[in-house]
Amino acid sequence: MNDQVTSQLLMVRPANFSSNKETIETNKFQNDLTADLKENTQKQALREFDKMVNLLRDHGISVIDIDDIKELENTDAVFPNNWVSFHQDNTVVLYPMMARSRRSEKRYDILEYLTKYQSFKVDRIIDMSYLEEENLFLEGTGSMIFDRVNKTVFACKSSRTSLEALEIFCKDMGYNPIVFDAIIDNYPIYHTNVMMSLGKKTAFLCSESIKDKADNLLIKNYFKDIEKTIIEISPEQMNNFAGNVIEVENGKGESHIIMSDSAYKALDHKQLDSISSVSNIIAIPLRTIERYGGGSARCMIAEIFLEKN
Repeated sequence: MNDQVTSQLLMVRPANFSSNKETIETNKFQNDLTADLKENTQKQALREFDKMVNLLRDHGISVIDIDDIKELENTDAVFPNNWVSFHQDNTVVLYPMMARSRRSEKRYDILEYLTKYQSFKVDRIIDMSYLEEENLFLEGTGSMIFDRVNKTVFACKSSRTSLEALEIFCKDMGYNPIVFDAIIDNYPIYHTNVMMSLGKKTAFLCSESIKDKADNLLIKNYFKDIEKTIIEISPEQMNNFAGNVIEVENGKGESHIIMSDSAYKALDHKQLDSISSVSNIIAIPLRTIERYGGGSARCMIAEIFLEKN
């Protein structure tokens, strides 16, 4: 049986963090950055990253932190979940990225490190990068929310989530897709993982962003059927990254919900009580990464479900 959450996380320490001018048009959560602030912003992002790694480890969660390669000049290397996913059948999937500037984030040396020095098994690599030449994109667990137990994937349509690419993924990996339109300020939401998160016990959902009532009902009923505690978030809370959260376990099997400090402060007491009744909350200050990267805690984590030798 597949597990929904893991205790093994991959994170990439940023070396060139900045606002990416190529992605800002489609990411309404991202703000532009002037050149004179770039050096200080990199330092701030690095502090936030290291604090997050230390906090997770303090809670008994295993984090493999890999250094970004400075020479690659990747502004978004801190978000590895967009280019890779690791699966329980020891499959690794590499994804087609919309922004040309982000494609060099895909690093086979990281996969080699995981197998050679961390003893993870990789039996199959599916590299979907060839779809970039056809302008078909699918940005990992940004584009897709997995129900790993029931082999279902949720995806909101956007320029970064091509239906053709999604169909190829589902065929290769044996998933069934649930596709819908989600909007923010009359604009398609760029990544599904800012309005939805699915864990072992919880389902965070901004249902107000879902355009079609039938889709909304379908998704809510699905979460009820698989007995998740639904945390309904408002568009305003979504704008504070309250949907960009992730449930993980520590080495003792204890559930933790990882979110940013912004997300935590945006949630009300009732929501926090509901989350705390099934999981421990880890809130992390990520203001710089959120403001200029347009992603939050969930985007910074690639979950590892691979077996170990």
